[in-house]
Amino acid sequence: MPTSVASPAAGTLPLPAVIPPPIRVAIPIPIRLQLPAAHLLRLPVAIRILCALLVLLLAGLAVGDRPAAAQTMQLPERVPGDTVVTAVVPAAAFASDIGLMGAVAISRFRYHPMYSPFRSLTEIRLQASTKAYLELRVLYEHTETLGRPVRSRWTFNAERHPYDNFFGLGNSTEFSRDLWDDRFYFYDVMRLGFSWQGRHTLFRPQNSRATLDLTGLAGIRYEQPVENQDNLINFDGPVGIEGGWTNRFGLGLIWENRDSEFAATRGNRLEIGGKWAPPFLFSDYPMALFEADARQFFTIPFPWIRPVLAMRLAGSHAFGTVPYWDMPHLGDERTLRGYPLYRFRGDAALFYNVELRTWLYEHSYWDFKFGIQAFHDAGRVFTDEDRFSDIMRDHHRTFGGGVALALFTPDFILRFDAGFSDEMMRLYMNIGYMF
Repeated sequence: MPTSVASPAAGTLPLPAVIPPPIRVAIPIPIRLQLPAAHLLRLPVAIRILCALLVLLLAGLAVGDRPAAAQTMQLPERVPGDTVVTAVVPAAAFASDIGLMGAVAISRFRYHPMYSPFRSLTEIRLQASTKAYLELRVLYEHTETLGRPVRSRWTFNAERHPYDNFFGLGNSTEFSRDLWDDRFYFYDVMRLGFSWQGRHTLFRPQNSRATLDLTGLAGIRYEQPVENQDNLINFDGPVGIEGGWTNRFGLGLIWENRDSEFAATRGNRLEIGGKWAPPFLFSDYPMALFEADARQFFTIPFPWIRPVLAMRLAGSHAFGTVPYWDMPHLGDERTLRGYPLYRFRGDAALFYNVELRTWLYEHSYWDFKFGIQAFHDAGRVFTDEDRFSDIMRDHHRTFGGGVALALFTPDFILRFDAGFSDEMMRLYMNIGYMF
């Protein structure tokens, strides 16, 4: 799943002068953690639950990608046929709101001829800034779960963001550069979350790469904004300002017919699904969310280069007592690039993205590729005040472009984008294409 480092102000991210050769290692590192039981008992119940789930995630990192036999006997870390590729990417940036930021992203692909698109994938991202911004995200995905053909993704994230954004609710909320500079739209928040996503193939047409997959989801999320600050979110007081839990489960379907999950050149993908946060899961905000996402890819047969036209149409609708942080939104590296983070929130969102991508240079020995892309994003959000006839009106639009680097393996793509809106310019560094 793509990760990112975004900065709302102009800046550059350093790249290594020389790209090292692929790293194919498997080094077990023993870790010893000693914490008195009395200290654990003094932690809040929510923190203790998340600590326990993190332990389960780390245990999955140790055994989840081994065959069923490996769960009852010791096997070497490397299995015949395995290929391990590890990429470590440091980065730095500066923004006036969060200060000087440092980040490191680690991706570890484990390939095997019997597993597609990989046997396992581990991603760790750590970001910190001089103004108290801190984020840790750990993702682990494996294509076989307990010896069964169930693809699982485990995600843990913890974040303290002293300058998150809230601009109100609706598609026409005002933006003032002076209020932005005075940090009126910013607020301090802490987030914790843990989730599992599973995927099992229901149908595969004969002599075809396409699959129809059933998906499942279970997760918990805690959010706690800081109240009594002189900012917009405390003046408006939206649902969720008191903080709380949204614990959920979900079901969905995925039609997958792309030639690559990481850099598709042709094919299509369709996903629909629903998520529910009912009271019996101890959710403070009973709600439901329906989502749909359609993607299409074409290769344009130009004489010297073969650019890919990638198109995406997506939307979501929330029902029930929806906290502001779970509302459909636009304004980030996954929706409208160029607007501030969470610029528009509403009960529903509709947006589309169009990208033209191409590789310009390739060095097969170093597993290195260099490319460029241009994009256009557009969309809008809806509230109870909007009508169905407004679906094609008042769409917000952004434009931009960037460069892409494939390092160590064709599946690890480092992408830099600059997005331009009518309010500001935003810079992004992401692992993987947007879609």
